[in-house]
Amino acid sequence: MSAKFLTLLLIVLASLSSTKIVAAKPDPAEVWLHYSKPEQAGVLPEKLHKAQQLYQQHAFASVLVIKNGAVVLDWGENTRRFPIHSIRKSLLSALYGVHSAQIDLQATLAELNITDTPPLTEQERMATLFDVLASRSGVYLPAAAETSNMTQQRPARGSHPAGQYWWYNNWDFNVAGTLYRQLTGEEIFSAFATHLAKPLQLEDYREFDGYYLKSGSEHAAFQFRMSSRDLARVGLLYAREGNWRGTQIIPSAWIKQSTQAISQTNMGAKYPAGYGLSWWVDSHDSYSARGAGGHVLAVYPQQDLVIVLRVNSYIDQSVPQSAIKNLLSRLESAMQGPVDTNPELAPAEPDVASEQPLPARYHLAEASISLPNGQVVTLKQRQGRLFINYGRGDFESFYVNDDQFVIADLNEPLQLELDSAGTLTDILTPRVFYLRAAEAAKAGDLTQAQMWVQRVIDMMPNSSIAYTNLAKVLLAQQLNQDASKNLDIALQLDPDNKQAENLKQSLLIKQWLLPSLFIVTIFVLFWFAIKRRSRAKWLKQQPPHGT
Repeated sequence: MSAKFLTLLLIVLASLSSTKIVAAKPDPAEVWLHYSKPEQAGVLPEKLHKAQQLYQQHAFASVLVIKNGAVVLDWGENTRRFPIHSIRKSLLSALYGVHSAQIDLQATLAELNITDTPPLTEQERMATLFDVLASRSGVYLPAAAETSNMTQQRPARGSHPAGQYWWYNNWDFNVAGTLYRQLTGEEIFSAFATHLAKPLQLEDYREFDGYYLKSGSEHAAFQFRMSSRDLARVGLLYAREGNWRGTQIIPSAWIKQSTQAISQTNMGAKYPAGYGLSWWVDSHDSYSARGAGGHVLAVYPQQDLVIVLRVNSYIDQSVPQSAIKNLLSRLESAMQGPVDTNPELAPAEPDVASEQPLPARYHLAEASISLPNGQVVTLKQRQGRLFINYGRGDFESFYVNDDQFVIADLNEPLQLELDSAGTLTDILTPRVFYLRAAEAAKAGDLTQAQMWVQRVIDMMPNSSIAYTNLAKVLLAQQLNQDASKNLDIALQLDPDNKQAENLKQSLLIKQWLLPSLFIVTIFVLFWFAIKRRSRAKWLKQQPPHGT
């Protein structure tokens, strides 16, 4: 063998050894595939441990990580449908992408006949659909589903021309929903089912998991409830530039356009630096959809990586933006190890239904009760299932036994009171009891409010939140000792209950620290008074100067 041939062979072998080996990228079918060994997906155990520590320190409900099309990490409740809050805006952007070839983004609100109460000014009517999707319309009017911070920090009307200034504006996002229905003739939730849920084979989404909220404006806020494992499929579709199992569902050009920074955000370093067409854009090849409290769908296309973070919005849990930023960073860093080209993958265990058939006496036609505040709670029976609606979409319930139901996703008990004729007379759920307690407190009847919260505890004796709420009512009655006992129970049930912890600390300050400080202050003042009197007496006894 010649020296020249050996040299060439060594060069070839060296080039092969330095070539990055790309792992196979499976697509989830009816169920996700899971890595049997996370290390085969490139997980670095030491860095993962740091991420898990941070996860456990905060009130995250779940974390789901997808690498190369399969599940690497599955922590918490990733099959539970939580509200997605403002992630809805990025999902609508995806639907616009489906129709992007037929929609003129440069059409103005004047041309699209968009109005509101009060009417739009001529300057505001010049905003385009592109401006609306980019949250740059310059229309600063009240909007449904906006937070108190949005209301308080809303720029002055007319302060910025259309297309010139980014502000996170629910009016824009809600109008985008109105325009989608107007331009396509499709309802948002059925369109999502047709164009995305069906081809992506979402496991949990149903059309009735979407609902509209309308207040303060003619344009309703469209709201979704979704599981993490379904959101992750949307993220994977974006990571793969709109292509799913060989079918181009969303044009790749739209994916690139909508996830590139159009604006620099003005919400501080804890948030991503850029904003596209209803997507947050980070500075290092990643973008995300984000919802209030700590709901995040983060996409890292170059790594074929998707991370989903969730919190339990049903009990008002939330996590700081700094914790979200740090956890995403730690999880991404933990996925940087070598990837196995032939990993061991196994399908997820199938969900097994455990509910009992609905007894005949509960095959009700639509029925409802009215609460003192005018809110209507509705029950309806559909295909052998019972659904309850508090005004924010239908929640499915499952019959367990002994006239007991469980409301899915809320994970709350439900009981129905029927008269001898089988007519509904009352709906007994923690949520109804809380609503009644709130009305009683508003009317100044704290004893009645306490009774309703106690009924929640009777139904859910292991609910840390219920004991926390009872403590609030007791504090309002200045029954501090009883409130303290209930806060202790709340923290025993859930040591991570930050609300109970904060109330307990405030109560301790009120009960012990402030009185102690008062006593110390009195003692110090008394001591100074004695010292001052002693000095005055001593000075009086001194002979005059110069004698």
